[in-house]
Amino acid sequence: MKISGYRVIKGKEQFNHTFGGVNWKTPVCVNCLAPMHLIFCFDLTDPRLNGHYKVKLESLPLVTCLNCSGYWAPQVFQLDPIANAITIVKQTDVEHWIMEDEDKLPVPLPLSNVKLIPLTKKDILLDDLDNDESFTLFGSEYICRLLGPPLFATDKIQKRCSSCSKEMQYIATVCSEDYDSEGLIHEGFSFHIGESFIFFYLCTDCLRLETEMQSTS
Repeated sequence: MKISGYRVIKGKEQFNHTFGGVNWKTPVCVNCLAPMHLIFCFDLTDPRLNGHYKVKLESLPLVTCLNCSGYWAPQVFQLDPIANAITIVKQTDVEHWIMEDEDKLPVPLPLSNVKLIPLTKKDILLDDLDNDESFTLFGSEYICRLLGPPLFATDKIQKRCSSCSKEMQYIATVCSEDYDSEGLIHEGFSFHIGESFIFFYLCTDCLRLETEMQSTS
C-alpha cells in the first residue's frame, strides 16, 4: 500500500499531535549533559498513521539534542512504551561541540498542537527532475515532513536496525525554519538548527528509533 506523506504544521485537529512538551521522558545527552529535546510527538490513534505503524505505541516521539553536535552523527534510541521513556543505545558524536548558552533552544521546547496536511506536488522531488522548489518550501512553509518520500539533501539513506538487522521504516525529516519564516511551528518562537535535515527511522519490531543528519550547505 502506498503511504501518503504529510506536512506537519501548527494548528489543532482531532488527534493529539504536538510539538515540544514532555509527553515522553527524554534521555540526558552524553555530550552536553542536558536533557534531549522532544521535538514532535505523533498520536498513533490517528488512522493515517496507525495503519502504517503496527506497533504497541500510543504515540511516536522524535527526539535528539539540538544544542550540541550530538545530532550531527547517527544516534540510536530505545523506546519504552510502558515507562514512556527514551534511552540512548548509541550516540556517535566525535565533534563534542556545545552551543553558546544564549543560542540554545529551551528544554523542553514550548508545547503546541500541530496538524497534518498532505504533501503537495511541489513538495515531491522527482528522480528525473531537479526541483529546487521542494527544498525552498521545506523550511520556509513547514519544518517537518511525516511519511511519504524523503527529501534527501545528499544521498539516499538505507537503515537497518542495530538490534535485529531488519530494514527500518522511514518516519520523518525535521529542518530549521528560515530566518524570515520564524513562528512556523510555535507563535513567537524561533526554531533554528542550522542547515541540517534530521532524518528519523523506526524498527517496528524492536521499537528502536534512529537518526541521521544531512547538511544542505
